[in-house]
Amino acid sequence: MNPLKDKRLKSLALLLVPGVCAVYLFHDFDAQRFLSALSGLPLPAYPAFALLFALPALPQGLRLRLLLKKSCPLLKAIRAVLIGSGVNAILPARLGDVTKAAFLSLDGGIPFPATLCAVFWERLGDLLCVFCMALLVGLRLDAPGLYLSALILPAFLLGTLALAVRFRRPFRRLIALLPWPALRGQANSVLSRLTERRYRPHPGTALALSLAVWVAAAFANAVFFACFRGGAPDATAGLLITAAAAIGVMVPGTPGGIGTFEASTVAALSLLGVEKSEALAFALALHLVQVVPCVLYAVYAAARGRWSIAGARAVFLEKDVSCEQTEF
Repeated sequence: MNPLKDKRLKSLALLLVPGVCAVYLFHDFDAQRFLSALSGLPLPAYPAFALLFALPALPQGLRLRLLLKKSCPLLKAIRAVLIGSGVNAILPARLGDVTKAAFLSLDGGIPFPATLCAVFWERLGDLLCVFCMALLVGLRLDAPGLYLSALILPAFLLGTLALAVRFRRPFRRLIALLPWPALRGQANSVLSRLTERRYRPHPGTALALSLAVWVAAAFANAVFFACFRGGAPDATAGLLITAAAAIGVMVPGTPGGIGTFEASTVAALSLLGVEKSEALAFALALHLVQVVPCVLYAVYAAARGRWSIAGARAVFLEKDVSCEQTEF
């Protein structure tokens, strides 16, 4: 294939999802209502809400520390959470999750497979909580598409994990086909940690902390929605916005879910009768206050040399640390 044509096709594929979202969001767009909705919240309120949305980093840090069997200080776990969220908002393909694991490995001396598995259990708990919220709100509002879309990714991860536990040897044969010895070693360690019972975290406490993270996020969303539009906080609106925004971020696309976050939030708010232009103003403001604190900290940490893409890549391709050397 012509390299220039191949490059154009890749660029087109990358723009496909954001383009579809843009067409949906700006169809029947009312600029006057959009600007009027944006002006409803005073400018000084945005830093306050940014701080409110940064607070769930505390239970997230507690959960991460628990998943690592308390092998890192709480403050370092919180830093890893903020860096991971910030990098996810800057780079595509959830690279922030890998960066978070690499940061904990480099800065905390924890084997990379252990930190990567902790991030996997984090994400699985998050996805299960999002599904539960989507199910609750979807049944209440008679919107099965909400909880069915939230079911896809956790079902895939749980199904893959079950297959890995049941058919460990075929998975190891697949790993043997990977090109680099270091990558094969890391993948084998990750497989062992995910499938062997002695490495699995206790589900009760981890799920309880995941629930605390998402309840805090739903509360913050409910308060922000009430202040943005006027009125009292509503639990249904908070759960709906939280679940829909999380589903939007799951869709492969631009860094930080730009476009998919807004489209899913606008579509969800239509269930509450919110006009599209007003919903878009709210979605953009919500996205801003959620990502800015994490992005600022990630940029600050990168400037201080706390993390780098080159460092994450070096950790990812370093020689394997076998599971027998550590009980993390």
